[in-house]
Amino acid sequence: TMSIREIWAGIGLVRARGFAGRFTEASQVLDRVLAAPALAGLPQLLLLAKGTRVFVDGNLGDDEAVERGLQELRQAEPKSIEHNYVYAGSYVLAAFGANAIGRLAQAAELILHGGGGEHLPHLQMVDRVYGYELLVEDALARGDAAAALLWAERAESLPVERHHMAAAAAGRIRARVAVHQRDTVVGIRESSDAGTLAALVGGELEVLRARIIESSARATSGDRVRGIDALEETARRANSTGAAAVRNWGERELAAHGRRLRNVPGHGWDSLTPAQKVIARLAASGLRNREIATALFVSEKTVESHVAAVLGALGTTNRVGIGRELGGDEIDPVFGSKVTPRQREVAILVARGLSNSAISQSLSISEKTVEKHVADMFDRLKVRTRSALAAQVRGVPVAGDS
Repeated sequence: TMSIREIWAGIGLVRARGFAGRFTEASQVLDRVLAAPALAGLPQLLLLAKGTRVFVDGNLGDDEAVERGLQELRQAEPKSIEHNYVYAGSYVLAAFGANAIGRLAQAAELILHGGGGEHLPHLQMVDRVYGYELLVEDALARGDAAAALLWAERAESLPVERHHMAAAAAGRIRARVAVHQRDTVVGIRESSDAGTLAALVGGELEVLRARIIESSARATSGDRVRGIDALEETARRANSTGAAAVRNWGERELAAHGRRLRNVPGHGWDSLTPAQKVIARLAASGLRNREIATALFVSEKTVESHVAAVLGALGTTNRVGIGRELGGDEIDPVFGSKVTPRQREVAILVARGLSNSAISQSLSISEKTVEKHVADMFDRLKVRTRSALAAQVRGVPVAGDS
């Protein structure tokens, strides 16, 4: 049984989990919310829950559930209802869900309806930027470059500088427009910056979306191998967290470049054996295969085999990625005076799985400078590997002396 307060909290948690890219978890929480008897007597809250259901189902890639959810959303709207932020938010979330499965025109219609018209006056600033992003995407898909530029200009006029997620959405808009205009240099820069901003506040879904844009632009610009590899990695990451719509988007972009997604990972943490779970935690904490083998009294080859299985099941390619999947996206490192503010930013991006090259581009510093920051943090924090550094960023106890 859920109280009204718990229903509100549940819907908030669902949205937070969703924007962290963890849609399987979000769906489980939402099932409890929608089953709460108290919801039936609260029309506005019910409408919000219905819109949230469309948001989750769309990102899980369930076309039929989205269609059914949109019908239920229309049926759930009372004849007399206050057009406030809760009402608007119901349609914004539904628009995100429709957009996720490629129903761009429907998403645009939902945004304009919930937002109160072309200037989206009923939406708070962050959702307004998200709304303009959907409208830009719809306009570009229809080949209406003039409309896309108009929506982009309205997004650009909003004061997003102090809000990372809004600024990230504005960056993705600029990237989309630039790529459409065949300016891949700007497209790569803007999408890379957008991904960095989202990563700094744990917006994994927005990180994935930015990386799809960036990777596809790289593949088009001539950096084909790197772009294709990044598309595959992003699609695998999306698959491992349940963000099926982003995975599908990645697959479509790969197909446009004449490739397909290989070796889609298994079934996540629950598919691992007890031994593999132990090894996953040790690997994520910074221990090397030889050290794990010594600690568990098994051969190094056995550890190698288990680590490979863990990487496949979690949809990642390295040990930092294992830590990311086990630790989720709640990153708020407290190093005190041990590291500089710039090193703190570098450490967060290491924990997000970015390479030194990607961190260099994201923070507009040289790759050599990134290497120096990482080496200095190894010395200051007494760690020897990137996975151990990432573990400290996430507040995970580091195994052994690594």
